[in-house]
This record gives sequence, C-alpha cells and structure tokens, in this order.
Amino acid sequence: MRKASIELVAPARIVTLIAGEFGYGKFLYTVDLSAASENPPTPSQWLDALEECKRKARELRYDVSRVKGQHLTLDNN
Repeated sequence: MRKASIELVAPARIVTLIAGEFGYGKFLYTVDLSAASENPPTPSQWLDALEECKRKARELRYDVSRVKGQHLTLDNN
C-alpha cells in the first residue's frame, strides 16, 4: 500500500491527508473546521475530522503511517 500522513493544523483549523510517509507529497484531502464555528474546534471535532481523513485514506488505498498534531484530539480536562 502507498503511504500517507495526516496533519492537524490548529492555526488554520484544518486536517489534511498528504501523500508520502513524511507528508512531502501532494494534498489528497482536507477537512476544514473553521467553517463550523468561530470558536476553536473541540477535541471531539478534531477527532471526527481525523477519522474522516483516515476513512478517505482507506478509500484511496493509502496506509496512514504518521499523524502530526494528534494531541489536539485529547481532552485536557
């Protein structure tokens, strides 16, 4: 299977699926969380977007080898 990585970008409020094991390839899919609300995304919203990117990776036949920014999915309470 081809390799891909997922990156959660807090300042831009996006989650991207990027071709390549280290994320140096082309952008394959993006989930934009800024359209949902003016408030910062919650950990559950980040997690939902991450899962959506993982589903898209499986659909495109990519194996996700790395996730950058996964800490945004954790509830810090």
